[in-house]
Amino acid sequence: MKTTYIQLSTVLDEMNRLDANNLPIPFQMKFVTADRIRRTGGEIIEVAGARKCVGFRSGKIVFDTRESSSPNQANGKDPHHWANATRNIILQNRRIRTVHIRLIIEFNNQKVCF
Repeated sequence: MKTTYIQLSTVLDEMNRLDANNLPIPFQMKFVTADRIRRTGGEIIEVAGARKCVGFRSGKIVFDTRESSSPNQANGKDPHHWANATRNIILQNRRIRTVHIRLIIEFNNQKVCF
């Protein structure tokens, strides 16, 4: 079986894609955990059916539909995703995970390269 590769920039574009209802398209990814403060990580996490999101507001999921003037203000503070090279994804169980984009190793069954 031939291994296919995808550029990280393409991964980020794919995460931003919206369907006809203006909702993010679900995707599959594998990423490595890392926490410099607690000095833990190295675990490979695989998620399926995840979607990029901003957070929760009044108990409802807030997606970045690019129509809102300040989508990052859902949690009351700006997470500085650009500066930290992170993205929020919501899993099928409604849990939000923050993923460091440089630790994504697979996206939609394709290996990620830089």
